[in-house]
Amino acid sequence: WSTWGFAYESDADCDSDGYRRIAGWNISCTNGWACTTTWRGPHPYIPASVIAKGVKDANVVVLANFCNDGRNAIMEPDACFGDEVAPDLMQTTEITAESLNRTIQAIHAENPNVVVLVLAKYPDSKEVLYVNDDTLERNNNLNAAVGSKVVDFPKTYFVDLQFPPDVEMFQTLNSNHANCRGDMVIATSVINAMFEHKVIEAGLRLGSADCLGRADCSLLSLDCCLRSALCYVDPSGACARYGPGLQ
Repeated sequence: WSTWGFAYESDADCDSDGYRRIAGWNISCTNGWACTTTWRGPHPYIPASVIAKGVKDANVVVLANFCNDGRNAIMEPDACFGDEVAPDLMQTTEITAESLNRTIQAIHAENPNVVVLVLAKYPDSKEVLYVNDDTLERNNNLNAAVGSKVVDFPKTYFVDLQFPPDVEMFQTLNSNHANCRGDMVIATSVINAMFEHKVIEAGLRLGSADCLGRADCSLLSLDCCLRSALCYVDPSGACARYGPGLQ
């Protein structure tokens, strides 16, 4: 799915060919990977109002649904954008911003005090397990563009994140999806963003970015341990090795 699958109330604005206009672009109304019903699941879309009602009592909501917006433009332009000119990767950020704004507006219509965190897209993978350094700059540029657009939304903050290179950060079971190490980095990044934006009063005392790929856990300070994707503070308070998880 992409952001637009969570941004509308119905398909009433879709044309006879099954497309709607978002930020001036032609977008398929069929949600799911590659804009095909095969990958859609049982629900054609999730109305924004349903999401909003479901989270209206939350203090913080994390939106992590723009990761496929750009991928569809690269890998499935005909299916997702029809016969018209398809957006390039960076142009999809216009579509992402409008779709996210619709969802966030629906949430704030139910409760204007809900803090919304938009999670960055984590890097692409290579050789199944590792960060793809060939597309890393492209991914960082995409995140920067989306982040620059959502900062103007009320009560909304962007959560940036990075994965260390040459480390097993992805699953073998579901390709291109983060493993337990990636999930820990995501969770740490969310907590850190909430602290930086004063959503919470206390955060994690994290070491520098150089700690992210450190694996010599027993030698690390606790703040560097908390930053590392390969270590964690165990129940005894010691820094121990953190694995990729069972696949």
